[in-house]
Amino acid sequence: MKKFLAAIVALVVLTASVTAVLASSYVGNSTSRKFHYADCASARKMNQKNRVYFNSRDEAVKAGYVACKKCKP
Repeated sequence: MKKFLAAIVALVVLTASVTAVLASSYVGNSTSRKFHYADCASARKMNQKNRVYFNSRDEAVKAGYVACKKCKP
């Protein structure tokens, strides 16, 4: 029963993470302070721990991020 509950909790956490990613149009890099379209090659190569998700371009700019020069979001 404990394993079943642990699996359910893990599934809920995973679902919440995936939902947040899918709802975001922009991905920022907390190290470089640049943001990208979610499908940009640079965003796909980005280390998971450095990812910051934004719902709009304005949100990323207000947070102090600059646009990627490759994908030009």
